[in-house]
Amino acid sequence: MSPVQPLGDIQLRLQRPSVEEGLALEEALLESICQGERRFGLLAWSPTDRALVMPRRHARLAGFPAASRALRDRGWPILFRATGGTPVPQCEAVVNVALALRREVGSAAAHLEWGYHRLGEPWCDWLASLGVEAANLGPAPGAYCDGRFNVRIGERKLVGTAQRWRRVRGSRDMAMLAHGAMQVGETPEALVAVVNAFQVAIGDPQRFAAASHVALTQVLPDLDSQAALPGLLERLAEAG
Repeated sequence: MSPVQPLGDIQLRLQRPSVEEGLALEEALLESICQGERRFGLLAWSPTDRALVMPRRHARLAGFPAASRALRDRGWPILFRATGGTPVPQCEAVVNVALALRREVGSAAAHLEWGYHRLGEPWCDWLASLGVEAANLGPAPGAYCDGRFNVRIGERKLVGTAQRWRRVRGSRDMAMLAHGAMQVGETPEALVAVVNAFQVAIGDPQRFAAASHVALTQVLPDLDSQAALPGLLERLAEAG
């Protein structure tokens, strides 16, 4: 793996690291807020390789070693992330956006909900500007790593969202990292099949449904997503 480059000023462009490097860049972005080096940051990346990324707790499952071998044989090595949920595929068909900022917060419930709206509402506005109707936030039953604040088109999940909060060093303020993973290319069937393969290998009866997901190219087949991405990042940077 090539070394992770130091973070500079906010760049409204897509970076192309490996999955492992992309996860490290997000961690470095959050750490820069925690250390008081900045108050705001944005990172957009799409990996050059692929991996199935999941919480580390999955490694404690009895069937994990066999499942890891089975996924590696399919060309999907397993990597771990700091947030919860279920396994999520990372590949060139996925664009990740991480929003990091410093905030004075009250109750835990209040700041979590605020964080999801801070990430998701500009994302919905951006989709609307591209001509997408019915972009909204909500659950997508049957989707992998489902949550209350997916960015959806209709009732199908386009973007999975997650958050992390940590204390800013020497302060009562908190550092937030809100992350969205948007399926741009490929078919939902292809990515859902990878997650379901892990479910089979681990001996978990839960299966996920491709019909609960949508890829951006299914809705906007002529869109140059990389050219359109700065519009999303500008909205996230300008939102209050």
